[in-house]
Amino acid sequence: MPTHTFDKVPPLDFLLVPGGLGSRAPGLDPTREFVKNIYPSLKYLMTVCTGSALIAPTGLLDGRRATGNKKIWKWVTSQGPNVDWVAKARWVVDGNIWTSSGIAAGMDCMYAFVGYIWGEEESKDLAMSLEYERHTDSHWDPFAEYWGATWPLTPGAGGGDDGAGGSG
Repeated sequence: MPTHTFDKVPPLDFLLVPGGLGSRAPGLDPTREFVKNIYPSLKYLMTVCTGSALIAPTGLLDGRRATGNKKIWKWVTSQGPNVDWVAKARWVVDGNIWTSSGIAAGMDCMYAFVGYIWGEEESKDLAMSLEYERHTDSHWDPFAEYWGATWPLTPGAGGGDDGAGGSG
């Protein structure tokens, strides 16, 4: 049983918007409206993978730097034509909005966030406890080249998935 709904939400400091196939499902306007309405009260907003594409139509990313999944880059960037999309980035921080590329990049983004809030030593200790080898360079992104993700878009950018399927 859900304990909260979009209409009845406790105070939030941080909101994580995940991606995946659900970010391309029909009927997401209530989710987008929720994120848009709650954003002014948040200290931080983070997206993982295609989560940036989910919130881009709200206008929250307009004029900001952001990234998203590179396999379906063409679709991701089509969701926010006024976003300053960063093709070669594992994660991007613009003000209080943190966006990450794919799922593993989201983990690295979260560790960077932990380091930002609680200190790098805490972040390192957490990663080591979970036996996770971090990528700490937000600009390290071999997947942009692999999938041909560019910004502005060039013909063929965004890999072999038109957004209708695949992981993300």
